[in-house]
Amino acid sequence: MTGPTTNGAALPPTHRPNFFGGGVLAAADLNDAVAVERSRRWLHNRVLHGWGVALGLEATGARGAKRVAIGAGYALDAFGRDLILSDGAELDVPAVAAGPDGGDVVFCLTLRWTEDDEADVRTRAGACGVVGAVRFADGPTAAWRTPAELREGLDVLLATVTVRGCALTAPPDPAGRRVLAVLPTPYVATGATSAFGTVWTAVRDPASGVVIGLRTVVDTGAAGFGDTPAYTVRLDGDRELSASAAPGGLACVLDGTPYVADAEPGRLTVLVPLPAGRIGGVVGGTTTLPLNPAAVLADLETPNLVRSELGWHIAWMGVEGA
Repeated sequence: MTGPTTNGAALPPTHRPNFFGGGVLAAADLNDAVAVERSRRWLHNRVLHGWGVALGLEATGARGAKRVAIGAGYALDAFGRDLILSDGAELDVPAVAAGPDGGDVVFCLTLRWTEDDEADVRTRAGACGVVGAVRFADGPTAAWRTPAELREGLDVLLATVTVRGCALTAPPDPAGRRVLAVLPTPYVATGATSAFGTVWTAVRDPASGVVIGLRTVVDTGAAGFGDTPAYTVRLDGDRELSASAAPGGLACVLDGTPYVADAEPGRLTVLVPLPAGRIGGVVGGTTTLPLNPAAVLADLETPNLVRSELGWHIAWMGVEGA
């Protein structure tokens, strides 16, 4: 079930079992299906995450204690194998009176993979008097090692302790343990302002007073961002203004590309520049509509037009912690 090795760990197979109607299903086929998926998960862990303590597994014990407690948690060894200690564990302190010099003796509290020949096994009777294993306990093994015995990557260090008189001379020290850097999951929230209800204000050229863009402030407080996220925005609503609604009585197109001009955790300001020009498309087969014509940009009611006639509003997305 395994291929060539790299860095001491076997690569998983590139085939997988397949089942078909009428076929004879053997125990080996089902075991292969489990083994293939498990070995590929271990490869993923090994290559993309490394090894070390990922969650929990705190070691506790007071000075003078004769037992050390390990909290529940999760670690990976150097082969990518999952070390899941779901209920915690307790270990007796090594029965050592003192070191050769009469002082403390250092021990390493470790967690390692439990091989099948060591695991707790649940058996069940099968046909024709056969008895076989139906469950292997995959819980890891907690054990003491001396610093010289420690197998880096296979014995995942949880803490070091000092022992004299068969008791701890200090609480467990976690300083030497290797901790996996768990990347935070970005927090994403989305929202939109209301169509025909978004309030717009004009951005005018200081010299001419002509509208060169529109601005609106978007409330994102309901998302509960702790820090200012990376916002992206989209302008929604119609673009074609009818002749009856357009200043000057000429049908036209109003459009611009929105961008975030100012951002905070609970709000953002969106600007929509309105460059004057001509749109390239032909509407109705005969007429090319002007884009953001001067008559519209000079009109004081332009902000109200895009709200009440075109229903301009902003759809937004914020990503925090990316």
